[in-house]
Amino acid sequence: MEITCTWIDGKYPSFNLGLSSKEGREEFLVIKGCKIMTGKNGEFVTGPSTKGKDDRYWNHTYMSKEFAEVVLEKAKASEPKVRVTVTNGDIDMDSDIPF
Repeated sequence: MEITCTWIDGKYPSFNLGLSSKEGREEFLVIKGCKIMTGKNGEFVTGPSTKGKDDRYWNHTYMSKEFAEVVLEKAKASEPKVRVTVTNGDIDMDSDIPF
């Protein structure tokens, strides 16, 4: 099975998780809105969820611990290294230029 992570940039970066039978094949399953979170035991991957009236989050997908670990590795390896910082509506792309 081939696992791909397509990152979506924004205020809260997330990624779409795609599964295909092998590399180059069309994805047979896409889970949109996955995120890398940090908890008391370290980083983990969470799928899309909804906040309920009780202020608890309810997951729409569930992953086994082993599968989530593989997804976390893939997501971290494919995570964009360069981020554009937006401050007061201005894009600060030149902050490291020495002149």
